[in-house]
Amino acid sequence: MKTIVTLLIVSILLLTTTSVVAASEQHASAKLVPVGGSGVTGKVSVEQMPHGGSNINVVARGLTPGVEYLSLYYENHTCELEPYSEDDIIGTYTANAAGVGHTHNKLEDDLDEINSISVRLASDFSLVACADTHPSP
Repeated sequence: MKTIVTLLIVSILLLTTTSVVAASEQHASAKLVPVGGSGVTGKVSVEQMPHGGSNINVVARGLTPGVEYLSLYYENHTCELEPYSEDDIIGTYTANAAGVGHTHNKLEDDLDEINSISVRLASDFSLVACADTHPSP
């Protein structure tokens, strides 16, 4: 009887641990880090959708009010421009009077393919902030 109870407890613990790990693999969030002294910060989040694709949300602070920005996602971890398509654009946005901008989108790529997310000036693609969504431990 003790063996059955022990096995039941161990099974419950293993299932609980597996559920927690699976949940963390379904979502990633990261802080936007300023580039080149831009002062731009913020947060990005990526949620894996159950049937493929991802929802991405970007909130950037420290932007110049009235200026247009865009956010892209990348396979690399450093927001380095790579051959991309319009599908890699999360969205464009204009900073409000408080210097805050926001965009979100549902994308076809899965969470494990999205390694970094940028904030760039729409006028010339200058990188002002980058978030590594899967940093090395």
